Amino acid sequence: MQQITEPFATGNSFIHAAHPGVRIGCAFIYSLCGALATDLTAATSVLFGGIFFAAAARLPFFPLMRRLLVVNAFIFFLWIFLPFSRSGAPVLSIGPFTATLEGIIYTAIITLKSNGVVLAATALLSTMPVQLIGAGMQTLKLPEKFCRLFLFTWRYVHVMRIEFSKMHRAAVMRGFAPGTSLRTYKTYAWLLGMLLVRSMDRAQRVWQAMLCRGFTGIFHSLNTYSFCKQDLFLLAMSTLSAAGFIFLELNRVEVFR
Repeated sequence: MQQITEPFATGNSFIHAAHPGVRIGCAFIYSLCGALATDLTAATSVLFGGIFFAAAARLPFFPLMRRLLVVNAFIFFLWIFLPFSRSGAPVLSIGPFTATLEGIIYTAIITLKSNGVVLAATALLSTMPVQLIGAGMQTLKLPEKFCRLFLFTWRYVHVMRIEFSKMHRAAVMRGFAPGTSLRTYKTYAWLLGMLLVRSMDRAQRVWQAMLCRGFTGIFHSLNTYSFCKQDLFLLAMSTLSAAGFIFLELNRVEVFR
């Protein structure tokens, strides 16, 4: 059976051995405070904090760079538009468009904190299998329906992809050729509609089969988790990092005068 692979789930760092609930909580704290940073110094500290978490988790370099490349591919488009969209001191003129210092700083802040949050989230969340994330969500007393939805989505997302591939191949064998036409849009709309119908039908069958096997709505784990010193250290490290972001945000340092 085809499964979703995660290259960072295996390792021997102290983050890999930490309590899954603590890691989820630390990722939430770090991501929330990091995403709210609007100062260049605070955003830089978010990036350095993410690098520290990635180093502590001993993440393989090249897979991590490939993941960051995907993130920065979207950020690249921000560098095309945002520096020219904010008023301020002109720095560069390209035809009728003028890039300002404020626009460049604003885009740099987004770039720095985005990479920092992705690095920290990868170190804290991608270093455990998805089943372990579900168990960590349950230890945090998140709603059981939300935990079930998360785990079932991971379990069957590849099944939905296979079903869509089958329907797409069937359409191609019947003469369907994708293009920029109304017929193409209608065909894809029908494919997505049929995928939704098949997904709902399969979900009902799977749910009934699980109920027949005694499922009560709670996923039980064979592993037991206890709070230890390394979990306390990880929580303290994340909390201090978040406090540092808030301090730098409230006490802004003028980098450009």
